[in-house]
Amino acid sequence: MDGTVTTKRAADPAITILAVLATFMGMLAIWDSGYARAAVNNQILPREFWMQAIFALVSFFAAYVVYKIPTESWKKWAGVLIVATIGLLLLVEVPGIGKEINHAQRWIDLKIFLLQPAEFAKLSCILFLAVALAKRKPVAQLKKTPRHLGEKIDWLLVPWLKRAFPLIVVGFIIFFIEQEPDLATSMVIAFATFVMLVVGGVSRRSLAILFIGSLLLVGGLTIKEPYRMARITNHTERWSDTNIDGPGYQTTQSEAALARGGLFGVGLGNGLAKHRLPAPTTDFILATVGEEFGLVGSLVVVGLIAAIALRMAALGMRRKDPFGRLVLVGLASWIGIQGATNVMMANGFFPPIGIPLPFFSYGGSSLLALWMGVGLAQNILTETVVEKEVAIENRRNRRRDGWTRLPSS
Repeated sequence: MDGTVTTKRAADPAITILAVLATFMGMLAIWDSGYARAAVNNQILPREFWMQAIFALVSFFAAYVVYKIPTESWKKWAGVLIVATIGLLLLVEVPGIGKEINHAQRWIDLKIFLLQPAEFAKLSCILFLAVALAKRKPVAQLKKTPRHLGEKIDWLLVPWLKRAFPLIVVGFIIFFIEQEPDLATSMVIAFATFVMLVVGGVSRRSLAILFIGSLLLVGGLTIKEPYRMARITNHTERWSDTNIDGPGYQTTQSEAALARGGLFGVGLGNGLAKHRLPAPTTDFILATVGEEFGLVGSLVVVGLIAAIALRMAALGMRRKDPFGRLVLVGLASWIGIQGATNVMMANGFFPPIGIPLPFFSYGGSSLLALWMGVGLAQNILTETVVEKEVAIENRRNRRRDGWTRLPSS
């Protein structure tokens, strides 16, 4: 006997089933949105469809690998992964390696396909922060009475710097991604970070400072780039004669498609949005879904994404171990806020900011990162629990002590 008892927890099939369903429905939506353009080029299937199918298979395998790697290994290598993420984000800027599309330098050209490091940054930041926050001690435990000047300086600087260091690292990653420019992805990471800080027990004063500082920073970044201010200004007047065929074209076409769809839609293949939108299989894929399947179809899509996020959040908040709770809540925040932002972009609440609909929009990097997140969630949920037999015996003794004892003869 080694003095321990090992308990294996069960995975949550609901998360996997919902993610598989969302992935295959996304592939159907990609085929539906892209087949018209494929027919013009005498193609049976759109390139986006079979590329997404290949990435789906790769993503399923990657999720399984992530699931099988021990949780302790993920904790151990979280720092290495965050360094690798920074390295990939820097490679994006290297001439000949990074690729620019539509004035954005976000991809690494691997010749066979394009890799978008910012998608994987979401996952590595969540893992890195979860490790750091799980080790975090309350402020009261850091306050010691210094005996001499050296100890005083150490208390004033070292503990606080150590506590802030993970947030500083994530802040740099958010900055790198914003510079690509990709403000939408950087804001998704920032939102997930803030939620994890709340769940991680960070003080209200610190949260208030971070929240106000983030608002000021986002405002400053928006003002800094004239095109961002112009995008917001034009969006408010997108239906005007000067903007409807220009800056407001994608949003107005998406809104019109959703309106045409009504409650039950115009039917599979009968939509107009896929013929009019410049990239119907990516950020505005919900326009085709809503037009051809109506409000009911849109609610099914939104409901699937919401169910995945809410399930992860609910299971996370039930956990007692800080690391598992933080990872699951971080993943839920990522999927939830990204899905909500894309939906609000498609219905005209937000201007077009270039953010994919989780599991549905075409994009290999996005799908791969999401499924790695699913694998990590299942890894956390099936984490092996090791208990000392001594502790188990103590619990048994406490239960026996609670029983009524008969007096000895």
